[in-house]
Amino acid sequence: MDKIQIEQMFQGVDQVGLIYLRVKDYFMLLNAYGESFVAELNKKNYSFLQRTSQERLENFQGQIQDVIFLEKGEFLLIISGISNNLKTNGFCIDNALLLKIKLENFLKEKYVPKIGQKISLEISSTVLKFNSVRDRARELFLALDKLRQHASSKIKVYSLRLTNEFYYILKHEKIQIVYQPIIDLSNGSILGWEALSRGPKDSLFASPLALFDFAEEIGELFALERLCRELSIKNLGEIHEGQLLFLNIHPKTISDPDFTPGATKRILRTCHLSPLNVVFEITEKHSLKDFSWFYKTLEHYRKQGFKIAIDDAGAGYSGLWTIAELQPDFIKIDRELVQGIEHNPIKRALMETMVVFANKVGSKIIAEGIETETTLTALIDIGVHYGQGYFLARPAYPKPERVIACFPYYSSKMPQGFRLMPIGELIERPYIVRENELVKDVHEMLEKQPSIASLVICNEQDEPVGFIMAHRLNKRLASQYGISLYYKRPIKVLAEDNFLCVESDTPIESLAQQVSTRDRERVYDDIVVVEKKKVKGVVSVQKLMDYLAKIQIEIAKGCNPLTGLPGNVAIEKEIEIRLKSNTPFSVVYADLDNFKVYNDVYGFKQGDEIIKLIATIIRWSLKRHGNKNDFLGHVGGDDFVFITSPDKVERVCLAITRCFGRLVKNCYTCEHRKAGKIKAKGRDGQERWFDFVSVSLAIVDCYNKDKTANLYKIVERATELKKVVKKMPGNVYFRDRRTPL
Repeated sequence: MDKIQIEQMFQGVDQVGLIYLRVKDYFMLLNAYGESFVAELNKKNYSFLQRTSQERLENFQGQIQDVIFLEKGEFLLIISGISNNLKTNGFCIDNALLLKIKLENFLKEKYVPKIGQKISLEISSTVLKFNSVRDRARELFLALDKLRQHASSKIKVYSLRLTNEFYYILKHEKIQIVYQPIIDLSNGSILGWEALSRGPKDSLFASPLALFDFAEEIGELFALERLCRELSIKNLGEIHEGQLLFLNIHPKTISDPDFTPGATKRILRTCHLSPLNVVFEITEKHSLKDFSWFYKTLEHYRKQGFKIAIDDAGAGYSGLWTIAELQPDFIKIDRELVQGIEHNPIKRALMETMVVFANKVGSKIIAEGIETETTLTALIDIGVHYGQGYFLARPAYPKPERVIACFPYYSSKMPQGFRLMPIGELIERPYIVRENELVKDVHEMLEKQPSIASLVICNEQDEPVGFIMAHRLNKRLASQYGISLYYKRPIKVLAEDNFLCVESDTPIESLAQQVSTRDRERVYDDIVVVEKKKVKGVVSVQKLMDYLAKIQIEIAKGCNPLTGLPGNVAIEKEIEIRLKSNTPFSVVYADLDNFKVYNDVYGFKQGDEIIKLIATIIRWSLKRHGNKNDFLGHVGGDDFVFITSPDKVERVCLAITRCFGRLVKNCYTCEHRKAGKIKAKGRDGQERWFDFVSVSLAIVDCYNKDKTANLYKIVERATELKKVVKKMPGNVYFRDRRTPL
């Protein structure tokens, strides 16, 4: 930019903001990787900054007017429309730092997989106030010289607004934890959940990359990871025996003096978990400088029962060497290697090698980034142990308990008289190719339409004579002589004739049984549906399993649709079983007071939330203070029944009343919370003030030593006691003092 251009640009402008960025170690990168590499790097940086200028940063008081590429990895952003009352030292520092973090994350994704190291940036910023007498071009060049000098200095971040916002998030625990399931690809069961941390949605730190990179920038990475670790454990909820919680750990965290097995084990104990339930994920995107010390520290945790996973394998510094040294329990394969594996023979070969390697060293492979059915089927075909990705389930809170079925085994036994709809109702449009079409043409068509999962090979009468999954065709062509052998031959030479083909009126329960008996390598093949011998459509196994899962939920006996808890039939059966045993037990009838009033004021949807709240609290209290074999059922509406032992029952009830009394207030508006009551019409139609919803618990003990107690007597006594306890104000429990049944 010459002097005339500068004068024209800033004509009539009193002041501008300037942000200067440069690539750190630019000449080292030039010498190591050459001119073409740094030219590409400059181009990507310029393109990113241009996009940012169009999107407008969150914190700018002004507008990015221009992005100028200077030389040797240097960039200058010109900010116009700056308020005159802004102080020079304070302006743009927040945004310069945020811009640095965003651009470094962008470069990390692009270059760490390629060169195995992070590209860092140096920044500085100022406000240039023009002197009407002086040469504006000269003033700009002088300001640029100062920016270059200051870029290598460390920013005093403690005075920044960003820092204040970060510490507020840390102090008030404004971190959102979501959980993404990791699935066993052999049977579809949930191995565990990876805990992922997010900043507040309306914050500059909503992105986890911005949150953790800023924490590292200001030296608060240990504190942030410690908070995320604690919240991840506390918010996890119930898990089954053998299920795992995966926690992301930065390698530097190992040197945190507060990161000790004892501290983590204390939190686990309060949540009824153990080190055997926890896997530490160590990301390979950060280098391990003191590897021997790091290895010894990890061994110390292993001896405590914790498991180890290497995250982002294939995208980091040390690759297979790091894996061989650490000997992790799990190897998580980076999404870059996973996505598109069904079409890429190189990726497939690498994954097959990783599976063989893992099997030999006693590790298990977890494939990340599974986003399509064809990717999933290819991974199953290769023999990958576990998978994770949006196609299976998105990260969520509470943790997702249901994912798409990865192994189509469902019992076809349905309740008597129950019939499922025919398979023809689920069909999707088939991709038909004629038996004489060349493999070359079919392959080119698949490359243009990668979403195609399967091909039905038909004759001129539209009758299916063969079938092939797209990923299996790509595998055949990727073999050493695949192209030369098959490319100019008709597709029928590669077609499989042992595909599953059914009539459109075939009952789904019958088809599910046929699918479950197929060989493992064919288990995810689409099903061809015909009508009068002509192809009508195809059905993916995913769609079939989704439908069956919904049906199973609908027909699950004794389950309340709102809470998922056993209903009346199961409650009666459980009491009968307890009566036949010689073990004393206590039956507790739980009922909500003033619930109808709440429903009338807030609506049924909010009322459902309170019912789910009390169900969650009872379940939590039984787990924490009760016994392993305790029972919880949902009678219906706002009525629940649970069974525990006489020695634990009062402690369980005390926890329920205290916890519900504290949490139910969150279900009311601020206005009602301040008043402590709500105004509404009662059952008599008269308007008056009502207390908040509360829970009443009636405890009936049953010893049944003389075998005279029965279900009728228990229900009768519980009903009598319920009338007594509901007359008591607030959240209360009352135990029958009469002789136990």
